[in-house]
Amino acid sequence: MSSGERGVNTTIVCCENAACSCVPPIIIYKRKRMPNELKVGAPPGAIVTISDTGYINADIFIEWLKHFISNVKFSNDNKVLLLLDGHTTHSKNLDAILLARENGVILLQLAGHTTHRLQPLDVSFFKPMEMYFTQAIQKWLRTNPGSAVSPYTMTALLSEAYSRSASIVTISNGFRATGVWPVDRGVFSDVDFVAI
Repeated sequence: MSSGERGVNTTIVCCENAACSCVPPIIIYKRKRMPNELKVGAPPGAIVTISDTGYINADIFIEWLKHFISNVKFSNDNKVLLLLDGHTTHSKNLDAILLARENGVILLQLAGHTTHRLQPLDVSFFKPMEMYFTQAIQKWLRTNPGSAVSPYTMTALLSEAYSRSASIVTISNGFRATGVWPVDRGVFSDVDFVAI
């Protein structure tokens, strides 16, 4: 999820499973230097980092994958499936593929232009999070008249929106609506496969 205001990007990478538990997110700011003040108000266990663009890159994806591995209980004997979009940081990252393989993570990249229907977070999580984030900003602006939202207040606002949207109902609805869990091959009709 990304939001851009006047050319400044901030990205939040989220991960949840069908059992409705969440890996703490990673928040990426567009900056050259990382001040510790950006971490104030972050969700518990979250990583706050920077990149030149404000978007995820190959190195940050490796950092996130290590974060994922340390937060999820699995092994080479008890593997875990990780659904990903087609971003090149996931699909063309040999170090990430090797790290995943060594740690029992099966990476499944969804086909391009399908995540709006197949990725549980795209289906049910990000829209409420965007709404809650807008509400958090509006509330902050009302209580801080004449002030502008800065990256230093953004982390706490993202945290508020994230915690409100990471509910059992929201997460389970996404997995159910995509047919991922419970597995439902009939969740899509023939019309869904017609080329437009």
